[in-house]
Parts: sequence; C-alpha cells; structure tokens
Amino acid sequence: MKRLNFGCGKEVREGWDNVDIQKDSRITKSFDFNKFPYPLKKNVYDYVYSRSVLEHINDPERVLEELWKICKPGAIIEIIVPYYNNKSAYVDIQHKHFFSDTSFYLFVKEATRVNKKNMFEIAELTLVPTNIGKIVPCRLRGKLSLFIGGLISYVHVKLRVIK
Repeated sequence: MKRLNFGCGKEVREGWDNVDIQKDSRITKSFDFNKFPYPLKKNVYDYVYSRSVLEHINDPERVLEELWKICKPGAIIEIIVPYYNNKSAYVDIQHKHFFSDTSFYLFVKEATRVNKKNMFEIAELTLVPTNIGKIVPCRLRGKLSLFIGGLISYVHVKLRVIK
C-alpha cells in the first residue's frame, strides 16, 4: 500500500511519502501546494492523509483535483480541517478557508456537475466535538453547532476516489 502524508509539517510518518511546503531532510519532496500541476506521479497512492492543510491553500478544490490525479481508483483521501464555527478556525492568521460538513457534500456534488463525472464519494464524515461539545448529546450537538460556536472542533472526512 502506497501512502502519502500531504502537508506533513513536522509530523513525518515512517513508511509514507511525506510532502510539505517546507524543506526538511526527512521530507520526501518539498513544493508549493499553490502551484499546479504537482510534481507527483499519477495513479500511485492508495491512501492520502492531510491534516490542517486545506484551510491554508488558495484553491482547495484544485488541490483535491490534484490529489485525485495522484491516487489509484478506490484510494482514500483522509482530510481533517477546523470546523468553521469554532475559534480554532480563526486563530491562525494564515487560514484562508473555512469548512463545515456541508462543504464536502457540496464539493462532491459540484465536481460531478462541473466535470460531468464522479471523482469522489464520501466514505465517511465526522464532526469531531470539542471537550465542551462532548457534553451535549450527538444529535443535539449537530443542530446546536449551527448557532453556538465551540461545540465542534474539526471536520474529519474520508473521500473515496472514483476513476
């Protein structure tokens, strides 16, 4: 199984290809994630992991299209991004985008409309609660999080690549 840690930062994973914007001797390849196409081979990866990256990118949709290109059919792209209605989404001045669960449902649906083909399906999507959010029952938490910030910390989604 060929795995990519996309935007690894200092979290370099053993046995994975680790790519990041910054240079480090432990990083497999360094390049600017805002410049396309990516210097990675097509149809190579079975699994891509990306934590706290998409919110920093100029064009997250284009990044997902590039990840689609480098993945094999049926590959999983695991993404973790801060939830829009949480303080953590706004603490870093470099954040350019904000995400909710609906962001990914709409992306998958819109990609079909624009490209006339299915590129992804949502294999799994979870709203990860904050410590305070864990006190609120799950069904209620989802509804309340629309109005009350600080209940959801992250959106954790796994996209399955369709080719």
